[in-house]
Amino acid sequence: MSDRSPQNILLVEPSSLTGSIIVATARQLNLPVVRQVNSVRMAQQRLSHESYAGVIVSLDEQEQEAVALLEQVRNDALAVSADVPVAVTTTQVDASTAVKMKALQVRRVLIKPFKVRDVIATIGLLKDR
Repeated sequence: MSDRSPQNILLVEPSSLTGSIIVATARQLNLPVVRQVNSVRMAQQRLSHESYAGVIVSLDEQEQEAVALLEQVRNDALAVSADVPVAVTTTQVDASTAVKMKALQVRRVLIKPFKVRDVIATIGLLKDR
C-alpha cells in the first residue's frame, strides 16, 4: 500500500449490467475510478491487498457474506481503512437491515432500481471523507 490517499472506489456488484452502468457513468463524468468485482470473495481479495477511497456493496445475492465483509472492514481486518466510507445497494430494506447498516456506519443505502444521479451523488459522498 502506498502512502498517498487511495482514489478508487470498489464496487461489489454481482450484476454485470448494473456494475458496467456504474463504472461507465463514473468514467464519463470524470468521477473517481470505480473498480467492479462480482463477488464478496473477490472483494475480500482486493481489500486484503489494496486500499480504496470508498466501497459500494450489493446486499442482494449474498447478504450475509456482504455484511461479514463490511464487518471485516470496520474491524480493520483488511488493507482498506476501517473508517472508509461505505454505501450499499439493495432491492429492499427492512428494519433489521437498517439497524445493521447503521451499526456498520453505512453512509448511504441505494434502493434498486436507482437513478443515475443517485449513483453520482453516492460516489461523490464516498470520495469526500
